Amino acid sequence: MIDENWGGVMGGYFDGYKCIINEEFKGFSYIIELSSEVYSKVSKYQKIEIVDTVPFGKVLITDGIVMISELDETIYHEMMVHVPGSIVPNPKKALVIGGGDGGVVRELSKYSTLKKIRLVEIDPEIVEATQKYMSTWEGVNFDILEIVFEDGFKFVLEDNDVYDMILADISAPIDIAKDIYSEEFFRNVYRLLSDNGTFVIQSESVFLTPKVSKFILNILKNIFPFSGIYYVVIPSYISPWSFVIGSKHTDPRYPKYTNMSSEHYENLKFYTKEVHTASFALPNAVAKYIQQEEEIKFENLLDRSGLELFFRKI
Repeated sequence: MIDENWGGVMGGYFDGYKCIINEEFKGFSYIIELSSEVYSKVSKYQKIEIVDTVPFGKVLITDGIVMISELDETIYHEMMVHVPGSIVPNPKKALVIGGGDGGVVRELSKYSTLKKIRLVEIDPEIVEATQKYMSTWEGVNFDILEIVFEDGFKFVLEDNDVYDMILADISAPIDIAKDIYSEEFFRNVYRLLSDNGTFVIQSESVFLTPKVSKFILNILKNIFPFSGIYYVVIPSYISPWSFVIGSKHTDPRYPKYTNMSSEHYENLKFYTKEVHTASFALPNAVAKYIQQEEEIKFENLLDRSGLELFFRKI
């Protein structure tokens, strides 16, 4: 039984153990046993906390929401980077919007062909905290990394560089990130991509908040010649997590290139070419929902009715 609140994170005591309590949707929460509180600070943009947990090691939390855990973040970051990275021949330059925890740039650093990685992160406190207290920055090639502390939407609108890969590792579609989820943003992403370029964006839970991936896909399919949704199971996220991808030149379901040494490829924890293709196989109810005509408003994107929708209405 949870009997009191404590500290800064959403938490309490459950049967005598100090825990993080993370609510997935109304009536359903999960509990992560806490070892210690490592870091807590309110930045200009958000509350940032890092805690050490029993099952997942260190966990990054922003505004009370679990972002990543050290134990299984590699699943998220490998799938975010290597799915688009496997359909681009010899990428030379990559742009990352968000991603201040370093996981995306770490995975990009495995590509021997990359000469430049530009990370655009609005909050320098995220970078500082994760570099100091988490392991996600280990393996980053700082020789080719440029960090720009700026609003990602503004940067994309004003930039005129050309990238082979653009990756948006951004927050959920709340008001502060509204511009990122606009058609104007996605059309400017397309403008910045090379002829062989590809774009990917995280799109929340495929089962609980499916309106997010559908909303993004409905925009991308009118901009990119090829687009799709893929998903992956990440233990600390509980519900399967999705990504939406757009490509200028090839069907993203089928990997064509490795772009990294055999040693790097063999040492990946999760991604394989077989997993790549399989991740695009959506459950039948999800696929039917994505295909249905629906006008989705931004303010309804985080409506957590996916389970009811898939298993009772479709």
